[in-house]
Order: sequence, then structure tokens, then C-alpha cells
Amino acid sequence: MKLRSISATVYVAVLLIFYLLKIFVHPLCFDVLTYAFAIIGTFEMLRAVKEKTTKAQRVIVCIFAFVCIPSCAIGETFGYGIATLAICTFVLAIALLSLLVLDHEQTTIENLGVSLFASVYPNVLITILVFVNHIQMPEALAELAFNSNLLIPLIFAISPLSDVFAYLVGCSLKKVFPKKLAPAISPNKTVVGGIGGLLGGVIASGAVYGIYSAVAGSFVDMHIWLPVFLVVGLFGALATEFGDLVESCIKRKLGIKDMGKIMPGHGGILDRIDGTMFTSVVIYLAFELIFRFYI
Repeated sequence: MKLRSISATVYVAVLLIFYLLKIFVHPLCFDVLTYAFAIIGTFEMLRAVKEKTTKAQRVIVCIFAFVCIPSCAIGETFGYGIATLAICTFVLAIALLSLLVLDHEQTTIENLGVSLFASVYPNVLITILVFVNHIQMPEALAELAFNSNLLIPLIFAISPLSDVFAYLVGCSLKKVFPKKLAPAISPNKTVVGGIGGLLGGVIASGAVYGIYSAVAGSFVDMHIWLPVFLVVGLFGALATEFGDLVESCIKRKLGIKDMGKIMPGHGGILDRIDGTMFTSVVIYLAFELIFRFYI
């Protein structure tokens, strides 16, 4: 438990350092951290599926990991982030498909699918954090300071607090409400724990909105925006729980306990940010819709 706490403290410290660098130095500083997540996560995935892919496929997946996020970060600064991601993914697919001809003996439909999956998860999902980091705020919301400086802590608060509440509520009430959430995938998760996780996400979102508004924005139209943030927190927590189940399912299919060992007590980077990746998708889509509505 002590080792787990130390790992968590170091993780939070790293997040805080890069978040402050983003605010006071340049937004690209946070992209550097996102890039590190993607590279480490890709190596964790490739190590886990090594026996199910060929060397040529692993090389292509690595190249994609090294190229995708820098390209999307540059593209996003000019307003073409999504298009850049689409191009990178298209080139990846063509490169992998070309192995059916160039490396016909070793390439199968199955290992092509695995290598494509190892590219999309985690790289494409983590790239969404780049888009969040560079999201454009409409002038109508300038007074509220609804921008990436708000959305990043929102993501990294909803996901862990959802996990904490799910664990605490699940442990406290599992004897009273023992029904399992997904027994075939993650036997320890309960329905009541899942409900607790949703509550944690709502609390995290409301707290981040309140604290950030007090420090950097304002409470104008709070009766409108607080419910919006609570709903976003609910769906963000739901995404976190879905991400946790996806990660658990992947590990169960591969017959492994953890994706890596870089975070003692937690496992690998993917074990730590599995829910965060999916939460970032919800936050990005939600605020893209909100921001476009106000343009």
C-alpha cells in the first residue's frame, strides 16, 4: 500500500508540473507528457501482444506512435488536428495492409487486426488529450474562462475520483449489495461500486468547476453551468468505468495481470490512464458541442 501511495503521489506531481508548464510556459509542454503516455503505452501494448504480431507489424505500430501525436499537435495549432489524425490513421492502415503482399507468409488477418488494435489503443485515444489541450474557446465564454486550462484538470479529477468512490462504496456496501457489475470481466466490481463511481465523477466535476471559477473565471450564470458540469461529470465517470472494464477485458484476454511495471503498485501507464483516455473523449466531445453552440 505504501508503494502504491508513493507511485500515485509521483504521478500527481508529474501531472501538476506539466500542467503548470502548459499554463506558464507553452501549451505544447502538456503535449510532451501526452506523448510520453502514448509511447510508453504503445510499448506496453506491443509487449503484451508480442506473440500475436510480427516484427514488421510492431515496427509500423512504433512508427505510428512516434509520429501521430507530434503531427496532431502541430496540426491542431493550425486547426487541422482531426484531419491530421485521420491521415495518420489512414497511412497506418495502408502500411499494415501492405504487409499482406510484402510479408505474405507471416501476415494473417488475425495479426493484422491485433497490430491495428495496438495502434488505436492507446494512441488514437490518447491523442484526444492533445485536442483538449488546444481546444478553442468562443469569445462569448471568455468571462468564464472555459478553456483547456479548465478541461484538463476536469479530466484528471473525474477519472481518479470515480475510481476512488467506486472502490470505497463497493468495499463498504458489497455485503449488502453483492450484485456484480461484470463478473466475467472484473469479478471484484459491483453494481453499487459502479454507482459510487458515478457519484465520484459528479462530485469531482462540480468541485473543479467551483474551484476554477473562483480562481480564474466567474460564477456568472452558475444556475445554468453547474448542472451542465454535473452532467458532464456523470458521463465522464461512466466513461471511466467503461475504460476500466475495457482494460480488464484486454488483460484477461491476454492472460496478464498488469500492462507494465513502470508504476509500482499500479502496474503500467495503461493501468493508470485506462479510464482517463475514455473520459477525455467525453470531455472533448461535450465541450466541442458547447463551444460550437456559443460561436
